[in-house]
Amino acid sequence: MNDIKLLGRLANQPEMKQSANGRSYAWFTIAVPRQNDRDQADFIRCVAFDKLAAAICQHCGKGRQVLCHGRLQVSTSMDNTTQQTRYHHTVVVSNTHFLHDPNRSAVAA
Repeated sequence: MNDIKLLGRLANQPEMKQSANGRSYAWFTIAVPRQNDRDQADFIRCVAFDKLAAAICQHCGKGRQVLCHGRLQVSTSMDNTTQQTRYHHTVVVSNTHFLHDPNRSAVAA
């Protein structure tokens, strides 16, 4: 079963793009802290499509904590200078929960 959940903070502002056939998608990177060393993080490249991509771009900015659920996709390419295969890992996000936003000011009661 190819199932992945990531809890972390956006390392950058999501980028909305459109494919050649008109499908919208958003690229973003999530910084996920390591369990044994909270001072280190893994930066994981993610992509979301259609309405989810639009929602992420609208509601999320750098530093926003998110919980993403999706699948790991691995693609390959050939490095022409070294003639070696390169592997690219991307999480294709199917569901996202928007959590803490450090850029949002607290509402006074």
